Amino acid sequence: MAASLSVYRQCLRSVQQSFRGDQFMLHNSRKELRSKFEANRHVSDSGAVKKLLAEGAEAADFIKTFVVQAKLNERGNFEMKVQPHHADATAEEAALRR
Repeated sequence: MAASLSVYRQCLRSVQQSFRGDQFMLHNSRKELRSKFEANRHVSDSGAVKKLLAEGAEAADFIKTFVVQAKLNERGNFEMKVQPHHADATAEEAALRR
C-alpha cells in the first residue's frame, strides 16, 4: 500500500512538473492516472504488484524526462522551453537512472 501511494505521488509530481500552467492537461492526466491506479486496486499477487509499481515509476520518469509542452507563440509557431534535465536524454539513460 505504501509503495503504491509513493509511486502514485511520484506520477502526480511528474504530471504537475510537465504540465504546469496547462489546466486542461493537468486535469485530464490526473484523471487518467487515477483511473489506471483504481483499475489495478484489486491486484494482490506480489509479483504483479511489483511489476505494476515498476511500470508506474517508469511512467513517472518518462513523463518528467521526455514530455515537453509546446506553446503557440504570437508568430503562430510552437515553441518549447527545454529544461536541463531534458537535454541529451535518451530512453536508455532514463532507464539507467532508476
